[in-house]
Amino acid sequence: MQETYNQQTDKTGDMIFEIELKGNIETVWNLIATTKGFEQWFPEISVGEPGVNGLILFDFGDGQYEESTITAYEPPTLLQYDWDKNTVRFELTDQGDTTTLIFTESIVNLTTHTPRDIAGWHMCLQRIQGILESREVSFTEDEFLALFDKYQALLFEK
Repeated sequence: MQETYNQQTDKTGDMIFEIELKGNIETVWNLIATTKGFEQWFPEISVGEPGVNGLILFDFGDGQYEESTITAYEPPTLLQYDWDKNTVRFELTDQGDTTTLIFTESIVNLTTHTPRDIAGWHMCLQRIQGILESREVSFTEDEFLALFDKYQALLFEK
């Protein structure tokens, strides 16, 4: 997995991950854009309503949901939605038996929580890869903290 942080200002930038995935584009789309797919790698998320201006729902586990608006929806190549104040974007390119996934979190206000989100997305992308390769991917708290430290250094370096 390749990763790049394109810093724009002290508080804004784009965190980009590019990963080559086993599986055709429809299989990958179903993982990243359907409730059944989300259940496999990010079970707190579901699709409330697909399509532009539709909703992605984040379940806090206590009966409360945060709604994220879908801002771009072009099956099977593009899904983009709000993620708190930021935006996340999944772009898929068909490579035949494989699919290239470019994931971008556009950061509009860098906070101390942002490295935690980025570490989480890193883990999610590795889980997606594991699902498509029929292998389980899990992380210990120490591994998560190492990723958090890595992204904290990357995002806050001056």
